[in-house]
Amino acid sequence: MKMPGIVRDASGMLLDHAALHAELLRVEWAEERLRLGRLMTAAAVSFAFLLALLIAFGTLLVSLAWDSNLRVPSVAALIVLYALGAAMAWRRYSAQATRGEHSFAASRSEFAADLELLRSHM
Repeated sequence: MKMPGIVRDASGMLLDHAALHAELLRVEWAEERLRLGRLMTAAAVSFAFLLALLIAFGTLLVSLAWDSNLRVPSVAALIVLYALGAAMAWRRYSAQATRGEHSFAASRSEFAADLELLRSHM
């Protein structure tokens, strides 16, 4: 039994449309993987350098102020400086993490449009 021409054309278009969705998902997943890899690399490198810097700076400051009356204020200033640095690092991390909300945005909008189109034809 032969399928009518319109059914054959529609099934071909549906397959083409599904292939386009699959390609879009593949591209977006590759972009997301790259973004997450960069995020993790930046976090690891930043942490290593920050830790080394904090240890060196703290050691230097405490050793210079140890025999003076500035011992307590210098340690307090060091704590405030570390807190400010942590706040800045957290702000930057949060900015990168919120970019994840945009992941797969094109696929989601395409799926929503397809669903709306299917609902309107039912």
